[in-house]
Amino acid sequence: MASTLVRGGDAVLSDAAPRRVDLRLADGKIVEIGPALKQDPCETLVEADGLLVLPGLIDCHTHFGISRGHMESLDDFAVGSASAAAGGVTTYINFAPQDAGESLLDALRRHRYAADGHTLIDYGVHLSFGTPSEHWAEELTRLIAAGVSSVKVYTTYRDSDYYTRDYHWLSLMEHAAALGMLVMVHAENDDIVAGRTADLLRDGKRTFAWHGESRPPIAELEGVARGLVFSHETGCPIYFVHLTNPDCVALVRKAREQGIVAYSESCPHYLSLDHSAYRSPDAARFVMTPPLRSRADTDDMARRATIGQIDTVGSDHCGYTLSQRGDSSDFTRSSPGIPGVETLWPVLHTELCVSRGMPVEAAVRLVTTNPARLFGLPKKGSLQVGMDADLTLFDPRERYTLDEAALHSGSGYSPWHGRELQGRVVRTISRGITVYDGDIVGDLGHGQYIPRAPGTLRAS
Repeated sequence: MASTLVRGGDAVLSDAAPRRVDLRLADGKIVEIGPALKQDPCETLVEADGLLVLPGLIDCHTHFGISRGHMESLDDFAVGSASAAAGGVTTYINFAPQDAGESLLDALRRHRYAADGHTLIDYGVHLSFGTPSEHWAEELTRLIAAGVSSVKVYTTYRDSDYYTRDYHWLSLMEHAAALGMLVMVHAENDDIVAGRTADLLRDGKRTFAWHGESRPPIAELEGVARGLVFSHETGCPIYFVHLTNPDCVALVRKAREQGIVAYSESCPHYLSLDHSAYRSPDAARFVMTPPLRSRADTDDMARRATIGQIDTVGSDHCGYTLSQRGDSSDFTRSSPGIPGVETLWPVLHTELCVSRGMPVEAAVRLVTTNPARLFGLPKKGSLQVGMDADLTLFDPRERYTLDEAALHSGSGYSPWHGRELQGRVVRTISRGITVYDGDIVGDLGHGQYIPRAPGTLRAS
């Protein structure tokens, strides 16, 4: 494979501020980093003057190819991975749900059958653990051998295949602890959600305006507290997905001070949007679970991200169309989830770096180094010689109004449509190959399944 020289950009190489260096890429790897590297006659030149050169972004939370009943997301692996590449993402970790009665290994095989050969960029898999299959405990070891080192449980959606009972959740953590696996948790107390929803419906409050109130912050806080108790009891590392509540982040930090290995993830929407959106005519654009919170909570979550209290940020991308959302007259019949993989970094850069002064190298860790460390991706997430040649070239100064029609998701909309953002992805390079340069230029099938060993998990 011919080499490529990325010249003149300001590269985020470590925890230090970006500095001007050149990078040489060959055979899918970074082979040289230094100032003013000499161009070889036969190599491709990529000019990066005026751009930030970032490690290829890792979106550790996507739902490509998701289906509920007879309804399928338009963002399959081909469409979803193209949207990701346009947002500077070079690796995503997708959730593979376990159907009723299906073994964990069969769920992985089914997921890989849908993805392999159909993805533009590299991917890994988290397994979603629902009602346990017969030999689930024995399968955990085989899952790790197959490159899956993280398993997710849902403490809500009681009437679905996603829901995991507390005893099964505890048993999973007991077995996972012995294997070094990371257990991920969608933390909402389902009984509180069911009771609050019943109260709202009894009062005739069914529209999307009441979606947020049906899933109150206390439901999330209790779910996190329960998970921390299970983690303390079993010694199993725990990772809370898409946190919305600053009190949850504080609780996780306190647990870590006490030696519990626990991590907090949030999403761009919980760092930028608030629950006033549910009273707008466009409420359908903002229906996700957990829901958006108050402006005070949103601002506090963003503040906590800037001071290092949030470990990772994932998009939680779910590419249903607005027509698939369901009847706006009844929030209980909606299909929650929003698109966001393509806007992951531009929104974070705008909200955290531009608006709040977070150093870009610190913000970048949330979507590169940290997920690579936690999820066992040793060749991803940083710009070093020998690492995969995954790069995101980013113009940090360009201001624009986001137009959802310009995005690549099949969902056809964005919650940030019409908002002013600062910073645009200019080029995405996956293992040395440009897959996005303003247009999608890579080939489907370039992306590979990346087996993951257990990550580096510690309380400090």
